[in-house]
Amino acid sequence: MKIFQNKTFVGGVCIVLAAIFAFLLLPSMNKKKGETQTVYKLKTSVSAGTQITEEMLDDKEVGSYGLPETIVKNKDDIIGKYTNCSISAEDYILTTKLSEFAADAQLDKVSANGHKLITITILSVAAGVGNHIKAGDIVSVYSFIDGKTVIFDELRNLEIYSIENDDGENLEEAQKNEDAEKIAATATLIVNDSQAEKLVLAEYSGKLHIVFERRGGV
Repeated sequence: MKIFQNKTFVGGVCIVLAAIFAFLLLPSMNKKKGETQTVYKLKTSVSAGTQITEEMLDDKEVGSYGLPETIVKNKDDIIGKYTNCSISAEDYILTTKLSEFAADAQLDKVSANGHKLITITILSVAAGVGNHIKAGDIVSVYSFIDGKTVIFDELRNLEIYSIENDDGENLEEAQKNEDAEKIAATATLIVNDSQAEKLVLAEYSGKLHIVFERRGGV
């Protein structure tokens, strides 16, 4: 009899809980499932490092239930940002996929390898190999100090990170702009501490002349 009473009690509790779930929780869950949220998706797939403009976005009305917490809901928080990774047209735009700055895989590689960047002055077209050098090229840097040509072993076979014009613009980008200066004024090189020390010494003690060795990867 006691066992039967216990079963009856447990059954009653289950019925009460089921009623609470049915009349209170289910309507709330269904309501949330029925709510919608405006989100933004890309019209076409883009690769990492792409700056997003307003014209690239489509607004979509989707169910708000189950949306990722990091989804970006405000269009102004997307426009002008750069993508950290490839994003397809069907993907949600998440905060983790956006950055204030363009991803720079080469710069990350430089830092990861313990190298540094240093910029030297190109005093003439001749000193810059007739404006023919570009990022990725392997060069050596000769110095003209006290009337003599000095060749430091540390300054052989350096990789060029970028070439800049007088305005500090990347020369490869400047080539696309009709009004931009297209003559090399500085070269930024990937170096270690010893190479950086020798370049600073050469920069302030005399004149530098870049000697092209080979294209990068060759």
